[in-house]
Amino acid sequence: MIVRFHNDFLKQYLKIAPAALALERSIECGLHVGKEWPSPILDIGCGDGIFADILFADRIETGIDPDASEVERAKGLDKYDELIVCFGDDIPKPDGAYNTVFSNSVLEHIPDLMPVLKEVHRLMSDTARFYITIPTDKLERATFIARFLAAIGLREQAKRYGKFYNRFWKHYNVHTLAEWRQMFEQAGFEVEVERPYVPRNISTLYDLLTPLALPALIAKKLFRRWLLLPGLRPLTAPVIETLLAGAVDRAVRDEGECLVYYALRKRPRT
Repeated sequence: MIVRFHNDFLKQYLKIAPAALALERSIECGLHVGKEWPSPILDIGCGDGIFADILFADRIETGIDPDASEVERAKGLDKYDELIVCFGDDIPKPDGAYNTVFSNSVLEHIPDLMPVLKEVHRLMSDTARFYITIPTDKLERATFIARFLAAIGLREQAKRYGKFYNRFWKHYNVHTLAEWRQMFEQAGFEVEVERPYVPRNISTLYDLLTPLALPALIAKKLFRRWLLLPGLRPLTAPVIETLLAGAVDRAVRDEGECLVYYALRKRPRT
């Protein structure tokens, strides 16, 4: 079966999430549409399951995540046939079990990434695709503070802020395009699609919206939901959607530099 996708990603995200997260995830959803995703499907780092719930119109087979509390939340969405609490380098499934694997804004947070890539390679059928969204080394340079410091000539301070930015967000893997390709090839993949996305201005917009998401982060920790006052969101969501829709459309349509979308396949045996 070929899985079906939803649409109106931004509208759906704004019902439940802060504007910064809705902007980022809606762009990522839009990049996946139009490609064929045959079942069975594996979600690496499924978290609370919201991304899969908004992206897919159908249920998918498997989600894995090492955080048991996040997996428990994902169960409530009833989007997956099964959810497994495990790390990505040791997934209890047989060789070639999946025709599609995806990992959305996850690989950059894994300190020892190569074992995970090799495990994904093991789990993919010979015709499978592995879809990934990850940052490039240019992401931290596009933040508001880094761009401001560079603009006033404080380039060394801008570099230091970039390092702080990656430490704060636990970005262990932030590479150039050439470095990402080399890592994937080492794990046994070949690159079918490499598409940089999100221009610097849109990344800066996301950075400016992030402090406004602090109440949402508190709500997520305390109440297991993103919005402290969800009853107010129907009043504000249409305005936010109007303001952000153009940025989402541009980021999906145009080339960028701050993040990169990959479609990988297994390198043919020789």
